[in-house]
Amino acid sequence: MDFIYDLLGRFHPLIVHLPIGFLLLGLMMMVFDRKENNHQKIIRFAFFWGTFSSLAAILTGTVQYAREGFLWEDIQGHMILGVFTFVFSFLIYLKLKGYLVLQKVSYRFLGYGLGFVLLITGHLGGNLTHGKDHLTAPLPVEIKEALGLEVPSKTLVLLPETYRELPLYSGIIQPIFDQKCVSCHNPKKTKGELLLHNLKGIMSGGEEGPIISTVNPEGSEILKRIYLPRDEKKHMPPKAKIQLTKAEIKLIDKWITEGVPENKTIADLGLSAALFTSFFPTDETGIYPDKLLEPVNKSLIDSLLAIGLQVAPIYKTSSLLKISAINTPDFDDQKSIVLLQLADHIVDLDLGQTQVTDAVFDVLKHFKHLTLLKLNRTAISGNGIKKLMSLKYLKQINLVNSKFEASHLEEMFAFPTLEKVYLFGTPTQIYSAEIPDQYQSIFEMGNYKLNDEVEEKL
Repeated sequence: MDFIYDLLGRFHPLIVHLPIGFLLLGLMMMVFDRKENNHQKIIRFAFFWGTFSSLAAILTGTVQYAREGFLWEDIQGHMILGVFTFVFSFLIYLKLKGYLVLQKVSYRFLGYGLGFVLLITGHLGGNLTHGKDHLTAPLPVEIKEALGLEVPSKTLVLLPETYRELPLYSGIIQPIFDQKCVSCHNPKKTKGELLLHNLKGIMSGGEEGPIISTVNPEGSEILKRIYLPRDEKKHMPPKAKIQLTKAEIKLIDKWITEGVPENKTIADLGLSAALFTSFFPTDETGIYPDKLLEPVNKSLIDSLLAIGLQVAPIYKTSSLLKISAINTPDFDDQKSIVLLQLADHIVDLDLGQTQVTDAVFDVLKHFKHLTLLKLNRTAISGNGIKKLMSLKYLKQINLVNSKFEASHLEEMFAFPTLEKVYLFGTPTQIYSAEIPDQYQSIFEMGNYKLNDEVEEKL
């Protein structure tokens, strides 16, 4: 006969909604009828059945707790406040019936008390059913951080140097499930009778059967669910939860189509690096050097802004700077001297369309972290450009439509880190034949030639 108790406990999630409806109706009617007192019978009716159903919910909940192995620390708040809900409801009903012992107790106190415990009881019940983060999970990360809530890692992070040594399942797939799926599919909360916290659970499937087919991997139920549009009812994860990224979906798909290997590494499987690049750490400095320098004095920045220069950090919290003279066409060699006060901090400098000449190289050679340099549409001929050879971070130089002369081209062959030089529109045409093969990819001169077939069509 034990099954009767088990069955009775299983009715708790159904019965628990009855007192919520009756008690909310009663509270709303109390507010609506607070002046006229024309609906006392309806209000008493609501609180009678609210009291009775809350008692039934307590009894069935107690049976479920005793029979199904819930931990007391998990349900104690919900159960205790459930009892308080019953008590407040019963007191309101007795007061409505006119019991003199409650004459001095105000409806406002009882009503506010009931509303409060009903709200918290329902919330704790939701935690048991849907997980402790059922209200906070949809919140943006910024709001969670502001509220001091735990923010799980947004995505898997892999190191480019070591990721190939990781087993595909334990190093990649299971961490993805842990972040995006296990909150609903774990031993304490088996939604759909499906466990995703380990490989045994994944391969066992749920109440609708296996989620992975080894015979027809592409037809696996899990793949059907994660590829469904987000608004579809059967889409997983549910649309209110944090979604799988496209890269994560591709990896789960690949793992399944590879036969759900448990111990094989990424190297063993010969998987393309393109599947994993989106999980590599993001370098906020980009092509710029990763240097920690003391912040620049604000008054110094203000002085540069005052003469029309644009000054900005390469990212919000960086002390490395981008400076542009785009709005100061009269900027010249003499004015460039002011930049020496920021010599260590300047990594991106735009002096295009200004009045600078080759004399500016005597200033620029002191910018030891300079990475990008624009000298387009200037009088720069290249005389003295070899002074920049000591800049070990200099990667790009823009000399488009400048006065750069071909005779100074060879001086840049020895620049240690140069990756690209733009030389379109210079007065003396420079051809690829003048550049050794090992430097061909560095210099962009714009002297492209259409093939004969295309020329004939034109």
